[in-house]
Amino acid sequence: MPRPENDQTSKRYLNMVGAKSYAVSIPIEIIRQLKLKKGDQLTVRRFGEKIIIERDK
Repeated sequence: MPRPENDQTSKRYLNMVGAKSYAVSIPIEIIRQLKLKKGDQLTVRRFGEKIIIERDK
């Protein structure tokens, strides 16, 4: 049975990229559902203990 669309739980690791940046990969299912493309500009912000990633309009 497939997961419901709003249940997007997936464990990911924090990776170091260069000397001062970190990266987390986003599962391809989420990329496809949100119709994100390479080069899309995203905003990353902290909300308490959570990280919010939104596509810039």
